[in-house]
Amino acid sequence: MRKHNEEKRLLALYAMGILDTESEERFGRLTRIAGKLFNVPVSLISLIDKDRQWFKSSHGIDICSTPRTESFCTYVVEDAGPLIVNDAQKDPRFENNVLVNGSPYIRFYAGYPVKLPDGEIAGSICIIDTKPRNFSEEEIGLLHDLAEIVEDEFCMINMATTDSLTALSNRRLFSLITAETLKKSCKRRRVFCVAIIDLNDFKPINDMYGHAEGNQALIKFSEILENASPENSLVARLGGDEFGVLLPCSTIQQANEFINQLSEMLIRHNIDADKPYQLAFSAGVVEYDEKIHHTYADIMNDADEKMYSIKRNKKLLTS
Repeated sequence: MRKHNEEKRLLALYAMGILDTESEERFGRLTRIAGKLFNVPVSLISLIDKDRQWFKSSHGIDICSTPRTESFCTYVVEDAGPLIVNDAQKDPRFENNVLVNGSPYIRFYAGYPVKLPDGEIAGSICIIDTKPRNFSEEEIGLLHDLAEIVEDEFCMINMATTDSLTALSNRRLFSLITAETLKKSCKRRRVFCVAIIDLNDFKPINDMYGHAEGNQALIKFSEILENASPENSLVARLGGDEFGVLLPCSTIQQANEFINQLSEMLIRHNIDADKPYQLAFSAGVVEYDEKIHHTYADIMNDADEKMYSIKRNKKLLTS
């Protein structure tokens, strides 16, 4: 898999906010069903992170994760298709694997990819046996059916973290991902930026042209914002006419370049749209500083203050 595709996949996985979450019965039920259906001792729903595989649900083993280098499921993700290993000891990819030569002594493995709502592959639903066995086309079809049920559950989770109007991430998900980014940046001394973006004079659009037109303006702005944002960014509607953009690994200079590009794209849109109103925004951009940004609230408050300061100055200039 190409690196930029893997980065996109990981961003989609992180955006779902399901890594390192509590066990859930809806997924536990599926791994139990898989174990009984295929008569195997171990069944898993495995999510492939950057350096590990983490089990959203596990039936038959007590561990919650293993290094990605030891994972069978990473082949499912990289090949974007099912993987059937009839006898791991006779497969050159796995004959020296610690999970084959040690607990849980994998001999047979079958995994089917599970996708996130945006189509990126999160990991797999897989079954494991301690003795070699064959796996028929009909059985592959049954495993596929279970994978689709997992994907349906992912869609339900996604609905709880997606803004219903713009289809962007919502505040809840933005806070989860930004807080996690801050925590990792603190440990690894990495830089990132947060931008809070607020539409200027949005209330008059609703008042003069109606809420339906106001909603269309929000949808159009969200589309432009997504198109202007770097590929590895997270764009969210925080509420009303306020948006947030998380820019991982970006410096303040790169973040300001993004804001300038957004301004240019919005100017072109206003010319082409020929609406009786124009879309404009104010943005507060903050680069993570470990000395002052200890929590999610710290960096958000900082960006919020900068945004409102810019907004006030714009009003003073136009008054």
